[in-house]
Amino acid sequence: MVVSAFDPIRYKKIEREVYSLTAASYEKFGSASFEAYAQPLLEGAGLGPGRHVLDVACGTGIPSLMASPLVEPGGTVTGIDLAPGMIELAKKKAEEKGLKNVTFQEADGESLPFPDESFDTVLCNHGLVHMTDRAKALREMYRVLKKDCGVLALSAWSTPDRALTIGIVAKVIREIWPAAVIPGAPMWFDFGPEGVLEKTLTDAGFHHPQTTKHSVSLVVGSGEEYWEGVLGISGRLQMLLKSIPQEAASKIKAKVIGASENFRSQGQIKIPCEEIIAIAGK
Repeated sequence: MVVSAFDPIRYKKIEREVYSLTAASYEKFGSASFEAYAQPLLEGAGLGPGRHVLDVACGTGIPSLMASPLVEPGGTVTGIDLAPGMIELAKKKAEEKGLKNVTFQEADGESLPFPDESFDTVLCNHGLVHMTDRAKALREMYRVLKKDCGVLALSAWSTPDRALTIGIVAKVIREIWPAAVIPGAPMWFDFGPEGVLEKTLTDAGFHHPQTTKHSVSLVVGSGEEYWEGVLGISGRLQMLLKSIPQEAASKIKAKVIGASENFRSQGQIKIPCEEIIAIAGK
């Protein structure tokens, strides 16, 4: 994905393909972390019996499956994702768990296939950073929420110096292959600076957005294990490494592994990653 200008159509096509192909590794290496990230999001959303929930950019269905028992009896959860491979895996997990109130379908978060005011709650667990038109995606979330009682619960990464699980990788890439940073392309940390997420939500029409910060630490035994985990959950990183010279890719890997060793203590590597949780009303 090393190009001179950002092409949103091409970007979305590649994201769809790459995250479908990497769905299994995403689930293997990321499920525990993303469950931990989703927990405060669900708590802030105030889910309860009878609520109808939409999970935008649901991935392998982690927030959706966690929300399912919280809205029983009478509630439903609908998960959507751009990548069909993610949706297939989410459906399989729901079936294995015997959950009857959860459905999954392939859909674009920037063009939601639902009527106005269809849902009581919209969840988006680190999905907005993948959207090419964030304002449009938020307007769509606003549109499908019910008036007066609708709640948006959304999470985004903090700044790279605080969301270090991915911040380490981003810093190394900038140093070794700066051409990977494409002006106008979605970036992991776009909503990290103070006040940016609140303003973005207000501009989209949401009322009284409230944000809190929450940190989850990735604990691994070695730098190699850290690299394998980050690579496993990031289709973007896999795509980048395949598109640049092998020498540069090897340098990125070596430097990331070396940087992770700075967080070693008592035989383990423990890397903190801060997220921002935003709760807003319609």
